[in-house]
Amino acid sequence: MYQKIGSQNIYYQKLGKGKNLILLHGWGHDVSSFWGLTDLLKGQFTIWLIDLPGFGRSELPKKAFDTKDYAQILSGFIKKNDIKNSIVLGHSFGGKVAIRLAGHYPKLINKLILIGSSGIKPDPSIKRLLIYPLAKIIHFFVPDIFNLKTQIRKKFYRRIESDYEDAGLMKTSLIRTLNEDLTSDLSHIKAETLIIWGGEDRAVPLKYGKRMYQLIKNSNLVVLEEMGHYLHIHDPERVAYYVKDFS
Repeated sequence: MYQKIGSQNIYYQKLGKGKNLILLHGWGHDVSSFWGLTDLLKGQFTIWLIDLPGFGRSELPKKAFDTKDYAQILSGFIKKNDIKNSIVLGHSFGGKVAIRLAGHYPKLINKLILIGSSGIKPDPSIKRLLIYPLAKIIHFFVPDIFNLKTQIRKKFYRRIESDYEDAGLMKTSLIRTLNEDLTSDLSHIKAETLIIWGGEDRAVPLKYGKRMYQLIKNSNLVVLEEMGHYLHIHDPERVAYYVKDFS
């Protein structure tokens, strides 16, 4: 389904029945990254899966976004759909957006779940790992354009130009969000918070999860020792267990 929030056309899915649970995907992903987890939770929750602007089937932002812009869109979505007592779960970049949402719109969030979340400005070496998804944004298939008819070739050139413009917009958004440090926001979060982290996470190492646990007053940290960054994909059963127990 699609819904207009401000100037953005947002794609979302709603399924299940129970407490409201909003799922926010990481950079370069979309609602499909949560399908395994959703299957395990839809019997207990009303699940709202949202493609953030610029990802999946949602349209590109009209300008380069930062987490304030993403949080504003989400607040509009929550209000428009009258989502009460929401539990917001964010993975990686989605967690960073959730942190911003919790800090700026505290009345819209009842509980917060952060999985391998960004939010604290990373070390330069970690930033290089996080910027890897740019490859997904800027790559495209280039056929043998010299064998195309002139009219088709012109259309193809226009498509390439458009792809580069789109890639540039999202690249700027990525750089802006990477450079944001939400440390001060973390200490002001009032919602009860569950932090789930992989002990072997290389994209956002465990030290950041421990720091978030220190900064968020009403929080609990669960570490899955042998897991990496994509806990909800590689071990949705354990993640679902902790989500249900927390909620």
